[in-house]
Amino acid sequence: MLRNAVEEALYWSISLFINLILFTLLATVFIIRVKESPEFYPINLEIKRIQVKEQERPKSVKRSKAVSKKSVAKKGVPKTGKKSAGAGVSRTFSRGDVKVQKEEDVSLLAELQKKISERIEKRKKSPQRKVGTISAVITGKEVKIKGGTRHIVFVPPAPELISGEFPSKVRIRIWVDEDGRVVKALLLQRSGSANIDSALLSYVREIRFEKVEGSEVQVGEIAFSFKGG
Repeated sequence: MLRNAVEEALYWSISLFINLILFTLLATVFIIRVKESPEFYPINLEIKRIQVKEQERPKSVKRSKAVSKKSVAKKGVPKTGKKSAGAGVSRTFSRGDVKVQKEEDVSLLAELQKKISERIEKRKKSPQRKVGTISAVITGKEVKIKGGTRHIVFVPPAPELISGEFPSKVRIRIWVDEDGRVVKALLLQRSGSANIDSALLSYVREIRFEKVEGSEVQVGEIAFSFKGG
């Protein structure tokens, strides 16, 4: 029994000693790490506004400008285009040179305005500048065309129209070149029958108008209406 008590006391004393050593080591390491951490200190900044004085121009520059103005006033503006004595590169022009240049500009402008006015008058005198609006009435196998500002020289035979219902009014826009040919046709209002619309487009492309001068393509419109018979 005594032996067991001695061994137990020895065991606890050794354990306590080892724990003290470990605790001391851990405390030492923790204290060292805490001391190694950087310390932060507040920084106080003070901002001041500095007024900068404007630099004065040297009096010599002002004086030189005043002297130059006086010299120009005394000498005056030269009246001729001749070079002055001792002049190197600079050259003075007389009023006559400027006046001639202005007259040339005015003459070119007047010539340009004249050409523009001549073109405008020529367009006004031309009797056919637009095809205009043409009305066409289809009655059976006959087509009556009237209206428009450009004379029609050829009308093709009336197209053969077949439809189960009475067609509605048809409007077609046309583009006519200087030779009087219909170069383009666009359907604006349909009749309700695809066969009638296609036949009228082909019919319009065969119409011929009178020739005009120039290369302008004129635009017009043909309105077809239908009557029984």
